[in-house]
Amino acid sequence: MDSGHERTLDAVARLAGGIAHDLNNALLPLRAYGEIALRKTARGEDAREEVEEMLAASGRAATLTRQLLAFSGRQVLRPEDLDLNEVVRTFEPELTSLVDSEIAIVTALHPTPVHVLADRSLLDHVLVNLVLNARAAMPEGGTLTIAVSADASPLGAEIRVSDTGRGMDAETVAHVFEPFFTGGGEGAGLGLASAHGIVKQSGGTIVAESTPGAGTAIVIRLPLDAHDAPAAGPARAPEPAAAVVLLVEDDAAVRTSIERMLTATGYDVVSATDGEEAVRIAGATPMDVVLTDVAMRGLNGREAAELIRKAKPGVPIVFMSGYTDDAVLRRGIGDRELRFLQKPFGVDELSRALDDALAARY
Repeated sequence: MDSGHERTLDAVARLAGGIAHDLNNALLPLRAYGEIALRKTARGEDAREEVEEMLAASGRAATLTRQLLAFSGRQVLRPEDLDLNEVVRTFEPELTSLVDSEIAIVTALHPTPVHVLADRSLLDHVLVNLVLNARAAMPEGGTLTIAVSADASPLGAEIRVSDTGRGMDAETVAHVFEPFFTGGGEGAGLGLASAHGIVKQSGGTIVAESTPGAGTAIVIRLPLDAHDAPAAGPARAPEPAAAVVLLVEDDAAVRTSIERMLTATGYDVVSATDGEEAVRIAGATPMDVVLTDVAMRGLNGREAAELIRKAKPGVPIVFMSGYTDDAVLRRGIGDRELRFLQKPFGVDELSRALDDALAARY
């Protein structure tokens, strides 16, 4: 077995072990607090504290899956015109909560706007992980610098996050973006691996520059966006909460949980167990918006949506999936027309997505 193949197997084994460790750490409190909550409710006691802990644990598990999607470069991107100066400027207040008081924070912005086409939430996710990594490299304090610059090259927009920490040798730098790599105490977990996946999927590059004892710089380069940001349209009034949602989901447990989320927020729900049933319902039932899974037996979500729109022209469609975006795109959903919810999602995310879809009809 050649050394390259052995390194690949080692990386896969490390990834599998790290995922199992983090997922089990999220699932254990979810199960423990669930069982405690059941015992409390059976005795007529208040189980609110346990339910809150269960929600926190499920959030940690969801974060792990999002990091895995980012690492693999399979997230659904929602690109928009962004000025990197403004991204860093609005990110500054969060920095004080991410780093210790012994760490000085310096930001250096470009003298003119630096426009890129990127997903704002994912770019913020990258910055958070780079800052946390820099913090870990400076346990006794130091200086964290975030600099924005631009040039005329194809990848002309740059964000550089640097620290004055202990630095890394060449061998560690070569592995720092691998998942759950812990060499030298940097790059542990999926943080830098997910940052690498997000930047690569966004058409950019990310590299680490470091010397032992002289700190580390993580350099992100992205294509400049030559287009100005689109002008904001007129404000649209949200649809009343009693809107009718056609829910299309072939997993019974998932369908029931989403039904409960919808009714809890005031929506009326009509459910279909697959795409074919959804098309039949659409021909005979009033509805305001469709919420459909993407990957289903028989008609997939996109195929069902196309047929539903023939019966209900103009009805907004919100897609949802637990799959990665290449699976979504193979089923025909394009980023530019996409209203998409990544499973798992919560009540607030669901409500916002439906409200936005309904408002867009005006």
